[in-house]
Amino acid sequence: MAKSGNGISREQVDHREEESVLSERLAFTGRIAASIAHEIRNPLSNVSMSVQQLREAFPEDSPWTKHVEIITRNTERINFLIIELLNCARPPKLNIQPHSIHEILEGSLDSIKTKIGSKQIEVRKKFFRGSSVINLDKEQINRVFSNVMINAVEAMPDEGRMHIDTEVEGKLFVVKIRDTGQGIPEEDIIRIFDPFYSTKSSGVGLGLSMTYGIVVSHGGTIGVESEWKRGAVFTISLPVK
Repeated sequence: MAKSGNGISREQVDHREEESVLSERLAFTGRIAASIAHEIRNPLSNVSMSVQQLREAFPEDSPWTKHVEIITRNTERINFLIIELLNCARPPKLNIQPHSIHEILEGSLDSIKTKIGSKQIEVRKKFFRGSSVINLDKEQINRVFSNVMINAVEAMPDEGRMHIDTEVEGKLFVVKIRDTGQGIPEEDIIRIFDPFYSTKSSGVGLGLSMTYGIVVSHGGTIGVESEWKRGAVFTISLPVK
């Protein structure tokens, strides 16, 4: 492994440069998010109030009712996009407390058990036998695990297995979530954490960007490895303090 003059490997330099570029993109997203929220939310609120008045004015069997419902659904969709954008762009305010990563993982699994059951996905866990308690924001890390697990489930359209492994490597607590799904094409891997990038037809492209931001705010790292048609593995490393 090649080393630079200060003892840092070329791979480490490349990784830091990638993190710097993505952090700049997230910062830019944050700046435009504030403008979007201000410029769109006020007129959107007026539209929502007007639609509510129309709903109350028309009887249920009116032919105009379906048009009112269409407007309502789309205004709710726009508001959802604004909220997701702000959640992605703003650095989360962390409530750091000692929590068990294993308990958070179990909670994340429980929250998506319906999705897992409907697709007949088998979950295999291999947890580190020592303590899994580290300092973190429970709610934010739960969002990280849930986002990655949901991606894994959605990558397996017909049955499959999701492996969740944990281990301690030096001063890092490492969580690996692996699926046996479709995998991620090489050209998509390098952009998977970019804001607004999604391979899903109904995707917003903010979930993994938000996930990345949360992990980095904890001083950790998140990476993905995959081969097309052979599944993917997300590795989340959090510092043990």
